[in-house]
Amino acid sequence: MAAQDPVVTERWALAALRVSLGVFLLLWGLEKFVIPTTTVRIWDTFYGVGLAASLVPLVGALESALALAITVGLWRRASYGLGLLVHAVSVLSSWRQLIDPWGLRSGGSPNHLFLAGIPVLAGFVALYLLYARDTWTLDEWLLRQRNP
Repeated sequence: MAAQDPVVTERWALAALRVSLGVFLLLWGLEKFVIPTTTVRIWDTFYGVGLAASLVPLVGALESALALAITVGLWRRASYGLGLLVHAVSVLSSWRQLIDPWGLRSGGSPNHLFLAGIPVLAGFVALYLLYARDTWTLDEWLLRQRNP
């Protein structure tokens, strides 16, 4: 097997990370249209915010727009940073589930799926820290169009 160019490997890795994180966030945005009552319950339970049901589509549209910007690499620094912030708030708000994933202390039902948010958060951190190296993006394409 021939040695792979490390720059190409890095570009593939960052593109895969960006697209997967963008799609991950997009599913959460679309959920707000598919089952909006779940969003109201989640915001009340985890964030302590009584979100009006009429605002759920707006939140879904904003989150979906952010997810699409991340997926295609548009406004990288801002969109990757905002994606990181959104997911960090989500992870931090589930701290009870993170410290007691099997419900042993709380007596609640086990739900260790919240732990999956931690490696996703690490992915967002990595993507944000490496945003300038993520060059197979719409940002870079637009830049090349303006400056041939």
